[in-house]
Amino acid sequence: MTDIRRYSLAAIVLLVVLRLAIGWQLLYEGLWKIDTLKTPKPWTSEGYLKNSVGPLRDTFRQMSGDPNELGWLDYDVVAGRWQDWANRFQKHYQLDDKQSAALARLLFGSHSKVGDRKVFAAELDKLPSNVEKLNVSGSVAWFDAKAKRLYVDAEKLLTPDDRARLESLVRDRTDAEANAFLTAVSRVYDRQKSGLGYLKKLAGALKGNPELLGNEDWQQMGKLDLYRQQLTAYEADYAKASSDFQRDHLAHQWTEIQTLRSELTGPIKAMETELKEEGLALLTLEQQSRGPAPTPWTTLKLVDTMTIVGLTGLGTLLLLGLCSRFAAIVAAFMLLNFYMAMPPFPGVPEAPGPEHSFIVNKNLIEVFALLALAAVPTGMWFGLDRVLAVFVNAWKADRKVSTSLKSTVATGDEPEDIPEFAAATT
Repeated sequence: MTDIRRYSLAAIVLLVVLRLAIGWQLLYEGLWKIDTLKTPKPWTSEGYLKNSVGPLRDTFRQMSGDPNELGWLDYDVVAGRWQDWANRFQKHYQLDDKQSAALARLLFGSHSKVGDRKVFAAELDKLPSNVEKLNVSGSVAWFDAKAKRLYVDAEKLLTPDDRARLESLVRDRTDAEANAFLTAVSRVYDRQKSGLGYLKKLAGALKGNPELLGNEDWQQMGKLDLYRQQLTAYEADYAKASSDFQRDHLAHQWTEIQTLRSELTGPIKAMETELKEEGLALLTLEQQSRGPAPTPWTTLKLVDTMTIVGLTGLGTLLLLGLCSRFAAIVAAFMLLNFYMAMPPFPGVPEAPGPEHSFIVNKNLIEVFALLALAAVPTGMWFGLDRVLAVFVNAWKADRKVSTSLKSTVATGDEPEDIPEFAAATT
């Protein structure tokens, strides 16, 4: 197969160019993905895997770790991930005591204490005249005449309705006492919002109100229940879909599910981004120069890393013509996995995007092209395979000579067929 005379010049040139073109495309894809790792939104295969269709749909979707993003809607899962991030963040950047305290306030909130109670407070000399007591539960808010403060319990919190009730106590009043009272209510409410901490905001968001936590009346789980019901219905319909009408209905269902998922998970994802950005703002320039904190290995991270390494490494080998046949076979297998994640099979929902294919798409064509390249020695025609072959052949020849000499010495026979060596040693 290495005999170049068996191929026309045009075939040789075109096959080498095809190898170089595919190698460059794979290498550029890998380098682009590597470059995004330094940005706030690094590349991930998560979306591609979650939208997989076809016979291997479940296998590829499970590679994402959380295909339906239900983990984003579980307080314990997200809170645990945030606290794990904080621990890794603190260790990686070696935070000092002040930075560690600020990071803890980001997570757990900033509040005062009255005895054993966590509170938010605002200064207030006295209640307005004609107001003997507050019209909200004493376990939520109270006035301490001795301390001259209006307090709100940091665990139960003041709801917007509670705030409106307090303000109604001095409705239509413009005197100094009423204005001082309204200022104190506004101040303690703002301090409550800014001092909640991300874990409290998370719990409140998952219970329907991002400002509140703990009261069963505030928990609005209807959307989450609806989301789970829609997922169950979609999976059942997906399993039995056989007609174009049913598949069109599936596409409509999936769009609705995606919209609802975004409504539910969007605020949590935004909250996580804000938490990490505020954490980075605590660092000095020297600490920031250490690069991002390491992330734990997950199935998704392993898949992403293998994809990036595969694209970059295989693209480089194909460009250099080094181990070109091996690289072509492995690259074909990798692209076959891309194909099987979203195969344009009959009876399978069409993959999202502008491309329209039936059985054969660009990924499959590239698979066939790579297998064709694996069947011919393009690296021997133009590449490092030829250089490698020269060294390997020279090593084999030296080894053959060395073995022959050892055999001759062992038997006592005169060496034959190596006059040059004998003359050189005389």
